[in-house]
This record gives sequence, structure tokens and C-alpha cells, in this order.
Amino acid sequence: MNELQEAIFQVIISIFKNKFLSKRFKKHLEYKGQKIIENSAIRYGVLNYVAKYSLANNEYFITEKCFKYLTNLNLINEKGLLRGKKGSKYKFTFEHPIPSNIIADLLYDNYNDEAKLKDILKETDIVTVLTYEEDEILNKSKLTSSMPPDWKIFKNNSFERYVYVGITIPKQKIRVYGALAR
Repeated sequence: MNELQEAIFQVIISIFKNKFLSKRFKKHLEYKGQKIIENSAIRYGVLNYVAKYSLANNEYFITEKCFKYLTNLNLINEKGLLRGKKGSKYKFTFEHPIPSNIIADLLYDNYNDEAKLKDILKETDIVTVLTYEEDEILNKSKLTSSMPPDWKIFKNNSFERYVYVGITIPKQKIRVYGALAR
């Protein structure tokens, strides 16, 4: 956990310690029986900080296909990959192998246990650099915001969605620099 991640972790803890937040969670059977935050502005904030926690890491995984693609575009230099280059111009993105909404739900389920919150964030501290083509495979799979059936944190592979849709699990990491890009 780097310094920025520690700061974001403290913000996440503060959010979950807020008494107003726990009052705003309700069971919604139409949402698979999961607890969700009634106030979408707060839910958005929680999801944003959860995503930014792992985006603040100094290294991301990168697929072999994406590494070759970015190398051919000369987007990787001695410092690594500039976060701000992601997007439609260069057709690559940053993807969370475990979607932030899944992580946020896991955090809420354990909001009274600061050590468990840290364990969950450390376990899910993964970002992958994908080509738009690879990202489209995930989008078509309908697994953009969910994990495959029966997936459990600390038990199953964090890249289970990739396995499920046929994307090769990345083994290589790349240094990233610049402002966080979500």
C-alpha cells in the first residue's frame, strides 16, 4: 500500500464509519437481495474511492496483447505508461478484474472490522491494462459488474472473469505514472 492508497483507505474507513450511511442501506429484493445505498450520490462516491484505491497503485497488470499493442504505439517509455493516455484515442483502458461494486459490497458487509476492510482492499488491489478489443469481450459477456457464479474472495482467482470469457490471465506488470485516470 503506497502513501496515496493509505490516504484513500482512510477516506473509505471514514465513509463506512458514518452513521448516516448505515441508516441508508436497505434490502431490495429486486436487486438480488443485496444491500444497496438508497442515495445514489453516496453509492457513487463509495464506488469511486474503491476504484481509485487500486488505480493509485504504481503498477498495473497488462495483457501480453496490450503490451505489444502499446509498445508498437511507442506509449511505453522508461518511466512506464502514462495513465492519461488511456481512452478512445489510443484504444486501451484500465480494468478492475473484480468490479468496484463487488468490492464495495464486500466492504459494507465488513464495515465494522477495519482489519478486514484492509484485507479486502489489498486482495482486490488489481488493475489490468486491456485493449479495447479485450475489454469488449468482457462487455459482451455481461460480466462488466459481476463475477462468475459461486466466486468468493480469498477463495477463488481474482481474474475469474477473464478465465470465464477466455482472456489470458496477465502475468506481466507495468509501471504507471501521472494523474489517476478512471
